[in-house]
Amino acid sequence: MSKRIELGSDEYLASFKENLNTDEDYAKLASSVVDSYTLVLQAEPDKGVEDTLVVGFEIKEGRMTDIWLGEKETSFILSAPYRVWVDILIGNIGANRAFITRKLRIKGNMPRLLKTAKATDRLVEILREMPTRFHGEYDRHSFG
Repeated sequence: MSKRIELGSDEYLASFKENLNTDEDYAKLASSVVDSYTLVLQAEPDKGVEDTLVVGFEIKEGRMTDIWLGEKETSFILSAPYRVWVDILIGNIGANRAFITRKLRIKGNMPRLLKTAKATDRLVEILREMPTRFHGEYDRHSFG
């Protein structure tokens, strides 16, 4: 078993960027993407997730050019309770399905985002390959 990396840590973000930028499939699927994203993983204090986690990143033509913790203005904001993000990462629901069922709220240009659905699916697959440790009660779902 690999060492699990805490979701949202500096090490996790660096690994995410490296894995995404070395994935040829993602590069092809996102070759026309020039956008930035904010992911808001909302706190669930009753589940041991005390703080909201905010992660942002920028994609330019299939490569992640920047990743950060905290808020910045971005093309899209995707927000959901922490448990929804866990469900996406462990494969209980796809990111696009979470959006359609309104479990994942999105602000931004919907048609533009939907055009990149296959790239989004690949991005999630890359995250699923990373050994991940979740916070609070969700630690039991950690993997890798």
